[in-house]
Amino acid sequence: LKIMKKLLLTILISPLLFTSCTGSFNSENANSGEVNGSTLIDPAPLEEKAQLMKEAFANKSVDDMLALFVEDMQWMLPNSQMIKGKEQARAVFTNVFSQWEEMRMDAGDDENPPIILATSSKDNGRWLLRWSPYYYKALNGKEITLSFHTVMWFNDNDKIKGMYTYYDRSGLTKMYDEGDPLEAIDN
Repeated sequence: LKIMKKLLLTILISPLLFTSCTGSFNSENANSGEVNGSTLIDPAPLEEKAQLMKEAFANKSVDDMLALFVEDMQWMLPNSQMIKGKEQARAVFTNVFSQWEEMRMDAGDDENPPIILATSSKDNGRWLLRWSPYYYKALNGKEITLSFHTVMWFNDNDKIKGMYTYYDRSGLTKMYDEGDPLEAIDN
């Protein structure tokens, strides 16, 4: 049932990626897979970078994370805050990594694998779109898994120019109802 839901989601989302642009899908571009200059592409080369991010995330390696980005990178967080540039990103990653005992991207099981799509356009470059559960375990032992939608924008050298993350915050909000999930436990 979960696989069917993901398949349905992928089928519904793919056309939205293209129809949200101006222009139209017609018989001239129907066989090319191109709509308004955007094309679905093989995600494998871009997904390799996401897998490097997954390793850096799990190892809490600030330097490995930063190596994936261009110098003037930007990262839009779900609360509309923007990280701009590697210097600010270093401070944010260092702080975030220090608050969690364990962090994992793609934390789903075989029945809940990541959904991955990639697009390319002449004007807007290459984009990797991922839907995946992320698992977090705080230093005080509290745990949470959040469903993330991550969009990565790549330059021509396979460096990430922009990251845009969205997640279902209801589980996180519920954790805060029970107290600060990051608050240290007094021994």
